[in-house]
Amino acid sequence: MRSEPTRKELLISIRSFLEDLNLEVFRNLKKHIDTLKNINEIDDSKINEIVQFINDDLISNLTGHNRFYAFVARNSLQIIQREINLINGYEEKEIIRLEKLLNEKGDIKDLNKILCKRISDKELDRDDNELKDHLIRTTMAKLSIDQPNYSGYLKAINDGYSQD
Repeated sequence: MRSEPTRKELLISIRSFLEDLNLEVFRNLKKHIDTLKNINEIDDSKINEIVQFINDDLISNLTGHNRFYAFVARNSLQIIQREINLINGYEEKEIIRLEKLLNEKGDIKDLNKILCKRISDKELDRDDNELKDHLIRTTMAKLSIDQPNYSGYLKAINDGYSQD
């Protein structure tokens, strides 16, 4: 769902950050670097291990820019983790809504391009309730992955908006 950067780019960036740290100071650093080299094998438990390492070993022992980058790395890994756990269900639901709304079949990227074109060409009315429902559900799904503590998202949940 996220357009930039990709999961792979985030993992490579995090690995690069870890590679710049001192292996002798952080005993488990090499293990986590090696884990990040196998991008296709990254799963929830491996991310948990790296997040715990960042929390327990890096954040408390780093200063300045490196400490800031440790926070960024941790937050990025948590986004990836939520994406791994939630994305498939959300994308399936989004595709179903798009196919119904557009009366077209396709993958999520192509369907979203068609949606944008139809809105731009005024073939779809911005006040259409089905369109509004789709956009709200899609936004809520994206926020649940990228910004689950965002006050606007939390208020929308409290106000009864769907979380899918």
